[in-house]
Amino acid sequence: MRADPDTGDGVTVVGGGLAGMTAAWTLRGLGLPVRLLEASAELGGMAGSRVIDGRTEDHGVHIFPAWYRNTLRLVGELGLAENLRTTRKFHQLLPGTEFRTADTPAADRLLFLCGVLDLLAQDYRARDESLHDFLRGLRYLSPAAVADIEHLFVASSAAESTAVSAAGFRGSVAAFVRHPGRVRMPRGDLQHWFVDPFRQRLERAGVEVLTGRELTAVTTDEHGVRGLTLRDPAGADTEEAVTGQLVLAIPHGRLAALGPGITGALRPAHGILELTSRPLGALHLYLRRRLPGLPDEHIRLVGSPHAITLIDVGQTWPGHRDSLLNCVVGRVAALRHLAEDEAVKVLVEELMTYLPGLTWADIEHACYQPHSSAPFHAPGPGSARHRPQPFTAFADVHVAGDFCAAPPGVAGMEAAVRSGLAAAESVRRRTRPDLPAVRVDTIGDVPPRVARLLRAALGPAVAAVRNRPRGNGPVRT
Repeated sequence: MRADPDTGDGVTVVGGGLAGMTAAWTLRGLGLPVRLLEASAELGGMAGSRVIDGRTEDHGVHIFPAWYRNTLRLVGELGLAENLRTTRKFHQLLPGTEFRTADTPAADRLLFLCGVLDLLAQDYRARDESLHDFLRGLRYLSPAAVADIEHLFVASSAAESTAVSAAGFRGSVAAFVRHPGRVRMPRGDLQHWFVDPFRQRLERAGVEVLTGRELTAVTTDEHGVRGLTLRDPAGADTEEAVTGQLVLAIPHGRLAALGPGITGALRPAHGILELTSRPLGALHLYLRRRLPGLPDEHIRLVGSPHAITLIDVGQTWPGHRDSLLNCVVGRVAALRHLAEDEAVKVLVEELMTYLPGLTWADIEHACYQPHSSAPFHAPGPGSARHRPQPFTAFADVHVAGDFCAAPPGVAGMEAAVRSGLAAAESVRRRTRPDLPAVRVDTIGDVPPRVARLLRAALGPAVAAVRNRPRGNGPVRT
């Protein structure tokens, strides 16, 4: 990190989520004066946590797959690699009166592999379709297998298969294939183990961090943004002139709300108005005892009506002796008509069908976060053409966020971090073209022709499986 900033007006980054934090960190590393403005009291955005009923509650379950190359490199730069633990496997549970794991028959595993290869064999550079349409075109997959694949996607993205991009799903699969290493997870809540240390390093590097500064409006002319309207926690507005570079790292809904002066300057112009988000809910259950038999790794509840995945973080987080079930609720929108206590009742009763022995008496505290006001960006079919580039028509305005242009399948934290790096590179090109380009690692892909060759090699085995009776899905063991 360079200690002596260059002269000039510097950069204002609006938005203290991972995209804005990454942009600020990278720009400060270029020697530019950087100021980071955040509307809430803490940084982190959807990677951060909230204090609810005296407890620090994560936005949801956070994982770091091996293909999060830019995110993991950032973790290393910050010196926070030891704050992550490595997991061994991904578990799937079936409902029943005993603790039951899903064991898919060999024939179904073969057909699933063929389905993956068929997806990787698609060339979506000039087209797209919904995941739903793609899966139903694979006539050798049983209805149960299709439903299981769809459920797996909903549990991580909150979007049903009819509303998500097959090209995006293909990109995610290709990323896991190219980078098959083990998944890492924080050793505690992400706020204390990643976001807060990240903020400390920003401030130590000389970034001016100002919280409680909500951007409510901008003033533009034909040349760029000329002023910001910032609201403080008391509700008072102040006007501020923009004299340097500006990075807008706020959710796409808030960016769109700034009006046509901004959306028209995006590239593509007004494309952001076509993007969608969906809530990804969280339910955290604090138990009075340790549930026996549960692994300390990621668990998917097979066939869960509300697409629940969970981790018993009480086994690994400091300060816990009893189980603490951090659950992600993929189909939280289905509960929006219910009061909070009623929604919790529905979800707990669903959990009880998978977790033997779990009773209401075990639950010491429940924290339910439907996140209706903080939705998760979910790329739909054909939405890639609407996602904005980091540069705009204005020489002094740049954009970052998980909704920004990215290779298919890049989402979540990796999309946010990648966009922060891309926005920093856009600023560098404008202000310091003499410096080396900002590093943005690519994820890599699986060439469709390679997938087609592998799929063809499995053709005889698939034919043999299709011509004999087989099960409709996972069996209980």
